[in-house]
Amino acid sequence: MQKIKFLLLFLVSIFTSGLHAQTLGVTQAENNSLQGYTFFSPFSGTKAYLIDNCGYLINKWNRGTRPGLSAYFLENGLMLRTYKPPLQGPFTSASNAGGLELVDWDNNTVWSYEFNTPTWLSHHDAVYMPNGHILVLTWDLVYSEELIELGRNPDEIAAEGYMWSERIIEIETIGNDDMNIVWQWQIKDHYIQDFDAGKLNFGTVAEHPELFNINLPKLNSNDSNSTRDWNHFNSIDYNEALDQILISVRNSDEIWILDHSTSTEEAASHSGGQYGKGGDILYRWGNAAAYDRASVSGQKLFGQHGVNWIKNGLADAGKILIYNNGNGRPGQDFSRAEILAPPQNADGGYIINGAEPYGPEEAEWTYGDQPGEFFYSPYLSNAQRLPNGNMLINAGSPGIIFEIDSDRDIVWKYIIPLNGDSPYAQGQSPINNGNFRAYKFAADYPGLAGKDLTQQSTIELGNSPVNCEIISSSFEKNNNIGIEIKYDAINKTATLVNQNNHSFDLKLFDINGRLYLSKKINGKENKIDMSAFASGIYFFRVSARNGDFFTKKLFVFDSN
Repeated sequence: MQKIKFLLLFLVSIFTSGLHAQTLGVTQAENNSLQGYTFFSPFSGTKAYLIDNCGYLINKWNRGTRPGLSAYFLENGLMLRTYKPPLQGPFTSASNAGGLELVDWDNNTVWSYEFNTPTWLSHHDAVYMPNGHILVLTWDLVYSEELIELGRNPDEIAAEGYMWSERIIEIETIGNDDMNIVWQWQIKDHYIQDFDAGKLNFGTVAEHPELFNINLPKLNSNDSNSTRDWNHFNSIDYNEALDQILISVRNSDEIWILDHSTSTEEAASHSGGQYGKGGDILYRWGNAAAYDRASVSGQKLFGQHGVNWIKNGLADAGKILIYNNGNGRPGQDFSRAEILAPPQNADGGYIINGAEPYGPEEAEWTYGDQPGEFFYSPYLSNAQRLPNGNMLINAGSPGIIFEIDSDRDIVWKYIIPLNGDSPYAQGQSPINNGNFRAYKFAADYPGLAGKDLTQQSTIELGNSPVNCEIISSSFEKNNNIGIEIKYDAINKTATLVNQNNHSFDLKLFDINGRLYLSKKINGKENKIDMSAFASGIYFFRVSARNGDFFTKKLFVFDSN
């Protein structure tokens, strides 16, 4: 009923105001969406943004460089952001980073460092660890001679004579522009190959699911970046309780879990660490054909992005959330958000049965494959479990961020209104508004403590057809102006008792900040008919000419 009512109000606002239809910014906001703030950093722009539930700008970080690609608003109130400095090496990819920075609320650089040499470059993603260190994805150049010795088929080496090898580093920041590598893991220490018995790493691929087949993936005829960037790690997350690292390996359509409890020496070996396997793969899922334990037809993931463990205290905590982009899926391409529950033992290790692939056979929960759920993003993208149990989904390529509830209904939707750094006007259809990641935070998120959350204008140009303001229950004070509000549940009326018989302005908002009523108050008693209002929380804001105000939170309900 509430959704029907909102739709009617929305249509009325369009036809009575003469404005264009809502084509960007916030296009939907329901009462059961998370009341909070959404953070994003568009792929082709140089800024990061924090908006409220109505799309009003709360903060903007103008960095002058494009993201490369991730950005996070941390619990300590800083922004961790990858960025693209001028390239020194031959890493010709849209996924380049090269720079990493910590930035405060006021856009001041707290720390920065560039991993950008002719043979080494950071890329895609980094994750801030509870101890203040940072895990960073990097590429190293590895040349033909070494690749052949490691067991790569010489015919499957890029024409340039080198390929991009994945290395994960853990750094501690030093001062405001230096760092120290305290741990690292390299993929080239964990290969298997069945191509040449005279080279290193020879063995039966299916007998070693803990190792990566150096001859995957195959080169394609176009010799594109994907041939040099043959693994393409595009996401990293860290689980402190397990001391494990989760990565997305896009070019083999898998996710992997690695042991972080190892020393750097153990990480280069096949033993040691809490789980006894050194730096070998503890768990992998999405495409068992990559280690010869299933056919290609059994593939589960297709170009996935944005893989993360669901945090403690949230629904499905400890499980893995994946944005499965779906490009290359058999039949029609479509994206899904998926929750995966890997089989684990009591020690946090992963169970695999005999010669079978790692389980489970299917994801535990999916969104995107039922009628009315179609959305598609071939690249970028992520999903996030929210504190209220809802799910935020960032369809990165088309620049659409939306929230679904437990009934799989969309309850909030935002279309990024930017072409690079240039805002669109309401009524236009945006292009080039892609976004690598988006995250939403409740009002009590630690990073927001003490910050100025004053609304600014919307990012898009022009007024929104939906009259929307955010009002906070934190303003339920300052009642020095002699107003009392009483609610009659039987008759569903609210009575404003104006003790001093002064003139005031009254505004009535719902919990999403939508303005339902605006009127002048005169006289000692003013009755407001609430019979047409759905049950829920509303805010009465009474303002005097001298600047005093009073805000009262009221729960509207039926007596029966």
